[in-house]
Formats: sequence, structure tokens, C-alpha cells
Amino acid sequence: MIYGLKELLTKMGAPEVYDRGQVEWHYFDSLKNDIAGYAEVRLEAADTRLVAELKHTRENYEDDLGMMHERFEESFYLKAVRVEGEGFKVTELSFDGAEYLNPKRDISELALSLFHARALGISILMVEQAFNKTDILDVADAPIQQRRMPVFAKPVHFGGGVVIPFRPRAVAQVGA
Repeated sequence: MIYGLKELLTKMGAPEVYDRGQVEWHYFDSLKNDIAGYAEVRLEAADTRLVAELKHTRENYEDDLGMMHERFEESFYLKAVRVEGEGFKVTELSFDGAEYLNPKRDISELALSLFHARALGISILMVEQAFNKTDILDVADAPIQQRRMPVFAKPVHFGGGVVIPFRPRAVAQVGA
């Protein structure tokens, strides 16, 4: 199956790679002091090769068969090469341990959707983590007269169906 570059990037949820050449998302596990989820889409070799990679460690994960895993690592790798003008062909594909060389269309479509969903999950966790940095005053640290009930993960809707978790700041007033 030959894809146009814009079509391929849109299916992966990363159309901005067309203009920027690369996009990545990641978030950290503060308890382990390590990256917990990472996804990247990039153009290489003078824009003749597209590579997508993803690793996401999940704790207490229930798989599709209902089995619980104390720790489960989702993985994804895709390589597509330019074949005709703007056309790209997926030549290598792997996810969660299954590898496919020159995958058929149905496997490629499944993988593109899978990457999109997983990268979106990682990007949501990344944005949520950015809102919860240490510069946000914890409610318990605010003076008693300024304490408010915290609101966690209140969705903020933007065009295109993107939902970003939002937590309002408890900021002390100057001169209080």
C-alpha cells in the first residue's frame, strides 16, 4: 500500500511533522525518575524515510485477554520509505513484540490507528504533568483563607476534539 506523506502523518496523529520534520511526546515517572511514556515521529534521510517509535510502560495493566500484568511495556516501531514521488510504503512494522516486514494494508492500518491512540494517551499525560509541576501551589500550602477545593482533570475542549486535562492554580494573592 502506497500512502501520501500527509495521509500517513494524519493517520498517525502527527500532521505537523510534514512542516517541522519531527514531533515527540513524553512524560516521566517521578517515583522511578525515568521516562514512562515516549512517542516520536520523524523524517530522516532528506525526507525519504519516515520513522515512528513508541514505548510506554504501564503498571497493573489488564491486557485484551483479561490477564493482569504488574508491568507491561507497549512498543511500536514503523519505517516507511519514499517509493514514487510523494508516495511512502511501510516496509517495517512492529508492535508489542509482533514484527512485520512489508506488512499488508490491514496490518498497516491497524498499526497506524494503534500508534495514534497510544501517542495521544502519552501526549495527554505529558500535558497533565506539565500542569502539575512544582510551580503550582498545592492547596495544602496555601493560606487557610485562600484554600479552594482542588479540581483535577477538568476537561478543556479545543477544536478538533482535543481534550486537555486542566487543574486550576491555587495562587496566593500579593499583599494578603
